[in-house]
Amino acid sequence: MPTVKEIISTKNRSVVTVSNVMPIIDALKIMAAANIGSLVVLKNEKYAGIFTERDYARKVVLEGRGSNDTSVEEVMETDLPHVKANDSIEHCTLIMTEKKLRYLPIFENGVLYNIISQSDIIKHTIEAQKKLIEHLQDYMSLK
Repeated sequence: MPTVKEIISTKNRSVVTVSNVMPIIDALKIMAAANIGSLVVLKNEKYAGIFTERDYARKVVLEGRGSNDTSVEEVMETDLPHVKANDSIEHCTLIMTEKKLRYLPIFENGVLYNIISQSDIIKHTIEAQKKLIEHLQDYMSLK
């Protein structure tokens, strides 16, 4: 059964972090430059939460807040379930589906290890299916 750690090992980007006091506009610029949909928020150099495009749309735009004078701390998600690096992909998928989440923080020994996204899981699943199909085709060609 594949684990979160296996998916993280194939990711070709590291976690992008910002300070909890960063204005939303600056966080959005970082997300746009890196072409990502979430940022890990640090407070005193420790994990505090995750700021996402969804947070911006729902908690800034729809509430009429200003992007220049609202900090990421004011709108970030802080109560996300913590997943361990050795947890299964299925476990993460279940949590994400039940709680309608797109991102989960991954912890190892109580320290933030990385984050996993729905997109990461989908890419991994597609790649696993491709490998299975290739394996079955090779097997069938032997007969």
